[in-house]
Amino acid sequence: MLSRRAELFVGLGVIGMAAILLWLLIPGYITIPRRVPIPALSPAFWPNVIGWTMLLCGVLLTARAVTAPPPPDSIADDLRFTRPELLRVGALAVVLVTAYIALPIVGMVWTCMIVYFLMVLMTGAKRPIWGTVIAILLPLVLFYFFTKVAGVAIPQGRIVRLP
Repeated sequence: MLSRRAELFVGLGVIGMAAILLWLLIPGYITIPRRVPIPALSPAFWPNVIGWTMLLCGVLLTARAVTAPPPPDSIADDLRFTRPELLRVGALAVVLVTAYIALPIVGMVWTCMIVYFLMVLMTGAKRPIWGTVIAILLPLVLFYFFTKVAGVAIPQGRIVRLP
């Protein structure tokens, strides 16, 4: 549970990120064909869905922070971030930046396996064995579905290529 002030800043931050995504990044960096028969097949469809969902969540978080009553003093003292939480957020940033850099080299499937496994470890999952199994199987199943059934090319790396 966050304090009202922190929740307000998170809500405003999410609104800002959604605005940048919707009005700068999507129109500037996604090429949209003129005639797409089904709107869900447009390259900008899912980024727009994500952007509008982020905007809605940011507005709801901000409204909740503004209208919620202040927490009692005993609870308000416990709402500060501790050192392990900040280290976890820093580790998440390192993992995501490393995944971004490794994606063209290693490929999407292998990068997703490693990132998912690291997320299982970082979150302290109750069943890490199941998380490891899912980290291996989910990217492989999705890869084979998209390449064999849907006919969509998944980015492969330069090191290891899947059939």
